[in-house]
Amino acid sequence: MLNDLVYLRRLWSHDKTLDSLKVALAFAGVVAFCFGTGREDWLIGLILGVIAAALAESPDRVAGRMKALLVTLLCFGVTSVSVRLLFPYPWLFAVGLALSTFTYVMLGALGERYATIATASVILAIYTMLGVAQHADNTVPFLHDPLLLLAGTCWYGAISLVAAAIFANRPASQVVSQVFVALGRYLALKASLLEPVRGRDVKALRLALAAQNGRLVGQMNRARQILLLWAQSPRPAHGARPFLQWYFLAQEVHERASSAHHPYEALSEAFSRSDVLFRCQRLMSLQAAACTRLGQAIAQGDVFDYGNDGALALQELDAALSHVLTTGPQDKALVNALSDLCRNLRTIELRLSHAGQPDALEVISDSTLRDADPQTLAEMWRRLRQQFRPSSRRFRHGLRLSAALTAGYALLNLLDLPQGYWVLLTTVFVCQPNFSSTWLRLGQRVGGTVAGLLAATLFVSSFPHPLAQLALVVASGVAFFNFRAERYSLATACITVLVMVCFNQFGSSYALVWPRLLDTLLGSLLAIAAVAFILPEWHGKRVHHAMARSLSLSATYLSEILSQYRSGPRDDLPYRVARRDAHNADAELSSTLASMLTEPDRYSLPPDAAYRFLCASHTLLGYISALGAHREQDTSGLQLAEITTPEARIQQGLAQIANALATRSAVIVPGPGSTASDQAPELAISETAQRVMRQLSLIEGLLPELAELASGFAVDTQTGQA
Repeated sequence: MLNDLVYLRRLWSHDKTLDSLKVALAFAGVVAFCFGTGREDWLIGLILGVIAAALAESPDRVAGRMKALLVTLLCFGVTSVSVRLLFPYPWLFAVGLALSTFTYVMLGALGERYATIATASVILAIYTMLGVAQHADNTVPFLHDPLLLLAGTCWYGAISLVAAAIFANRPASQVVSQVFVALGRYLALKASLLEPVRGRDVKALRLALAAQNGRLVGQMNRARQILLLWAQSPRPAHGARPFLQWYFLAQEVHERASSAHHPYEALSEAFSRSDVLFRCQRLMSLQAAACTRLGQAIAQGDVFDYGNDGALALQELDAALSHVLTTGPQDKALVNALSDLCRNLRTIELRLSHAGQPDALEVISDSTLRDADPQTLAEMWRRLRQQFRPSSRRFRHGLRLSAALTAGYALLNLLDLPQGYWVLLTTVFVCQPNFSSTWLRLGQRVGGTVAGLLAATLFVSSFPHPLAQLALVVASGVAFFNFRAERYSLATACITVLVMVCFNQFGSSYALVWPRLLDTLLGSLLAIAAVAFILPEWHGKRVHHAMARSLSLSATYLSEILSQYRSGPRDDLPYRVARRDAHNADAELSSTLASMLTEPDRYSLPPDAAYRFLCASHTLLGYISALGAHREQDTSGLQLAEITTPEARIQQGLAQIANALATRSAVIVPGPGSTASDQAPELAISETAQRVMRQLSLIEGLLPELAELASGFAVDTQTGQA
């Protein structure tokens, strides 16, 4: 019995559980109402309204959800009525379809909430077409289909508002929980780098670490957006303060975990006969597990107990370090790097040991979060104007999607396709802002559709009873929303089953199998053609900009860190923004290179060199993060020429390489100058200043490799390979 309760608590804490319950209740209510009142013909319209409303939902508080619901109803109402008005006039309808699609895509520039509603509005327009096409004989009132869709939207909106009121802090707890789970995975990967074993594929480990860093940064960005609504609104939510403290803790641990104090290969070679690196690895592995347990505790509302394993591991590490300091290698640089690494792990241990009491965590003097969304009408207009240029990705995507939908509408009229509006629906879901995402979505959509058609056919023939089929409608609808973010193929199969079973209530669904498959193929081809030929967005042609942006923002991060060594450490908003921007740029570079691999070869850079640059850039960010992790005020020490001179060389070198990448020009490789670490032992300066010297030396040592790689890309570009 106790195990069952534990399982149920874990199930309830899952981030998809509440959403699944809301969708299940909405679908079950629609089915019960339609078949209980004898209005089975309303089933499809109401269900499509529920789906559109769920797609437009945003993780907001009650007041915010109410405003979003009103905006959603306004957009849905205007869209569905416009479709109903223009439907009898194909030429006007085509113009309206293109203009409205482009307008909705551009409105997404105002923020994530508006982008979600805009996308759902385009989908609802096609749902309205499906409904109107079913009543081409005009046997129903003019507003029949718009009202059904809006009724479904209101029904789901009401459920969403009630859930938001009852489970007020659940979105905040869920997103912070996911941050710590992702942080735990990152720490586990970082710990694997510390294992002093020869013959390992270090390159694969670094690439996996960079990819996980990108996922972690994305999760932290999502958490910031939600915490803005919970903890930084004019009226902060009750009990939201701990989530903000945990978020700041995750940021600090991430900065420390991403730190690099020396090339790990050199450390492994130097200390291969000692157990000190194994001790470091064990401690970081325990910290990774602790982050995962903390995330689970936050999601379940439990008190987090850190335990004693970390403290015991830290004691063993300190003993191993003391042994190395007395009997280990005489290379001062390696010993200092090892000491800094242990010091960093010790601080992470201290922070996590107090994570169970968020009120006892270190208070952030400036807990302001930057809100990038426009707040006034003037800011909204300025944001929209900035997007109206061919270089804007949103502008390009709006043109492509508008053209694809218009072409699909012309095609279904020319070929007189039965249920041809599924072509448009497929195009909306498949057409993504770039080729790689669209190509991936195409395979998922086609594969999922085929699987869904087979599953629906088998189920309908095996379970002809209406109650069994209606139960499948509810189950497949819930499964669609449960899988649509991470497993789109399975989500497509589920929504295909739902559609086929719904239509089977009013006739044979077997007649829809081949039309559905044909429409999916046509819609997918239109989407991929639009992305490939209409202002195409090739990652291989813009990876230079991602590289330049990564170096430029890393330089800004470095400058902000060193300024705090001079004026005193503080996690204020400018520092946190500089840190987040640098990590965002690193994550963007990683995702850009991954996407580039799916593009045609003529648009790609040499992958080996590109990933070497990614590893070097990620290492650069690690060296800079180490400086951020060890911040201490040393105003006089930071004024020494042994620090200011390499600092100036580094800033100049990074600026030159970034500019060369942005302009696709050759790079002058910086010559090796006198390094700060060579002079550090001879200077009577503070330990803090020596640590800064060591990290600056590592950073400056990376510049020739970065410049060489950047020069290679410039040559490849000039010879036409990119």
